[in-house]
Amino acid sequence: MARIILQHNEININTDKKSDLSTGFISDRDVLKKRSKKYLDLIAGLDSKTLSDTKGMNQLIKAIQEEFGTAELVSLPLGIIAKCFLGHPYEVHTLDLSGSQIIKHYKLSETMEPDFEKARAVAQHNAYAMVEVYKDKIILIRENGTATKL
Repeated sequence: MARIILQHNEININTDKKSDLSTGFISDRDVLKKRSKKYLDLIAGLDSKTLSDTKGMNQLIKAIQEEFGTAELVSLPLGIIAKCFLGHPYEVHTLDLSGSQIIKHYKLSETMEPDFEKARAVAQHNAYAMVEVYKDKIILIRENGTATKL
């Protein structure tokens, strides 16, 4: 149940945004900034099929660009994992931002890629809206947008 949502050529990094990200590298200070409501709402809507049309996909791409500004692709999260609300047997879903760029819903016993599997248990916890998975860290995002490094 995977959907391709982004292609590398669709992500245009916003170079006009004033930020400490001018080098394209995201520091821990930048990663821990509060996430916008727009970004949180779009990620939360992955289960409700609101992204099935072109407008929804464009909104998601724009929200990701706005959240991460001038960051290079290698500094972006590998993906985002969150609790899935499609019902049994699904428990989590991922938004892969690395190579395949797909949304995939995982069943209870279905194994995830190792980078995502390590964040699976915490993504199911009600304290967090989502978990951003990076190559070298995991960032927990609460419902109010605040971020914590794990």
